[in-house]
Amino acid sequence: MWPEASQAPLWETPPSPNSYQSTPATMRVPAQLREMFETCACHCDPSRYARMYRVLWRSLHGEHALWRDTLDPDMVALASMAQAVRRDAHRMTAFVRFRELPAAEGAPRYVAWYEPEHHILRRTAPFFVRRFGTMVWTIATPDGVAHWNREALAFLPPDASLGHPADDAAEGLWLTYYESIFNPARLNVTAMQRHMPQKYWSNLPEVQRIPALVAHAAERAGRMIVDVESLPAARRPPRARPAPAMLATASGDGLPGEDELDACRRCELWEHATQAVAGEGATPAPLMLVGEQPGDEEDIAGRPFVGPAGRLLRKALEDAGVDVADVFITNAVKHFYFEPRGKRRIHKTPMQRHIAACHDWLEREIAAVQPAVIVTLGATALVATFGKRVTIADARTQTLNHHGGARIVATYHPSAVLRAPDEDARATLLEALVADLKRARQMAR
Repeated sequence: MWPEASQAPLWETPPSPNSYQSTPATMRVPAQLREMFETCACHCDPSRYARMYRVLWRSLHGEHALWRDTLDPDMVALASMAQAVRRDAHRMTAFVRFRELPAAEGAPRYVAWYEPEHHILRRTAPFFVRRFGTMVWTIATPDGVAHWNREALAFLPPDASLGHPADDAAEGLWLTYYESIFNPARLNVTAMQRHMPQKYWSNLPEVQRIPALVAHAAERAGRMIVDVESLPAARRPPRARPAPAMLATASGDGLPGEDELDACRRCELWEHATQAVAGEGATPAPLMLVGEQPGDEEDIAGRPFVGPAGRLLRKALEDAGVDVADVFITNAVKHFYFEPRGKRRIHKTPMQRHIAACHDWLEREIAAVQPAVIVTLGATALVATFGKRVTIADARTQTLNHHGGARIVATYHPSAVLRAPDEDARATLLEALVADLKRARQMAR
């Protein structure tokens, strides 16, 4: 039986004794379902056991694959409970702060006070045994107390006398360490508040220092830039960028500037890229070229299409009779998305969230450039500009329009030409690219 006898019954009326005869003598419950039950039992919802009873009954009486049904209402509810318990347990491992009490019997004792949302003390305490096995410690919660004496883990009733422990002598060292590892160039206040909810602040000594660290983040990051610029070029790390307390938005008029793009925190790509890469070229311009994202060389130089694909594109423009000085060139995504492999950075295709994060930047560029024709280079640029997924082969035979009125000419990205498996394939793709650029030039007149 479940430990709480007060749970609501599975049936509206008590079943007859004969109804139990169909229950198998040996119950085989999938391991995934058992693990979910163990997790959900820690949830604070009073109805959790009734729902687990119902799922168990259904699973044993015909619905053997119920645990795989992600759309079943009972399984959806249990999965949500399990996720909440795991999240609460994770936060406990992150937000528990031990404070030292006066030595007893020659061994220091450490005490922490924590207020979990669910009944996770027994589930999470073994983590602290593994992490702090050489310490004598106590974790007090409103539901109970966990005590480790270096030999055995004991769970005791709630002890109101423990409460919030006072500051200890080592807390100053911790605050100094926290300030030293605080990186002002990577500050994201919104993410910090999401991952460190306010209800836990009373137990976190570093919270008292955070307002000052945030207030001086831009100034400190600026000093970091000055220090980096004073180094020889060969020794300079990727450029640090001040991070404002608020997320940068793409709202505004005119072409987005480098500072605006550098301050953007709408997705995670800024964390590893050297810098954002803005578009460049004539403004206004009858012809606008939109690529996928900066590559390795573009990320370092801060300019679009300066690598191998860019050199091929400029040759194709020349063959198509287009003066590169008369066009505006940009990318749908403004930061380099890559996978490190040794000393190399390997290009990765941007995800939909990256395209969506940069969408307003691209729209501002289109509004400022006012092109008659937009040439989309590759599938990512096409979906970012047109708003719908269309294969390049199909799009090349259709009449597409941007919602602002410009015509859209879809073609292959120059990098696709470079990646072609053989000379014949490269020649075919390059011929198609040049033909599409000629068509765009004629349409832009």
